[in-house]
Amino acid sequence: MALPTTGWAQTSPPDAPVDLIALLDRICVAAQGDRARAAALAAEAGFSPVPDSFRPRIRNSTETAAFMRTNTVDMTVVMTGKMTRRLGRERAVLEFCAVSARPTEHRALDARLRAAMGFASVRDSRMDIYAWLQTPEGRAPARSLSDPQFISMAETGQMRIVALERDGPGSTLLYILPRLD
Repeated sequence: MALPTTGWAQTSPPDAPVDLIALLDRICVAAQGDRARAAALAAEAGFSPVPDSFRPRIRNSTETAAFMRTNTVDMTVVMTGKMTRRLGRERAVLEFCAVSARPTEHRALDARLRAAMGFASVRDSRMDIYAWLQTPEGRAPARSLSDPQFISMAETGQMRIVALERDGPGSTLLYILPRLD
């Protein structure tokens, strides 16, 4: 007995890996530190809230919320919150929105991010950091991020950071808006 070959199985195109840079722009950059807006944009993009027990842990973070979406290629998370960082006598508050995917092609993502940013990153022990002041004329990139440089930039209220963190087979892009508290 031969089985019919048409009408039984529908084939759909395979899922494409998430474009983390486009997702960061679509949700995090568009929200500009407004966590409620980031949550609404994540929902529009098909992300669902995750329970606290599923939420990734970020050191020194508070007021966090996470949203997840999966497909046949990867698992993607959007996370928002606040981090604090002590810089001498100053306390910096870093409003953040992050997008993360597993698995990712680290080298390809790194090359695309460098090209998109248009200036060199500042290397940290755990991540590549693109820091700049957003001026009316455009971006004024940081050449280093010593504590005094960070404080000086954060004081303006115009400091922006995009950071790329690698974690095993996954990558995370963070969009950070620092300010002094």
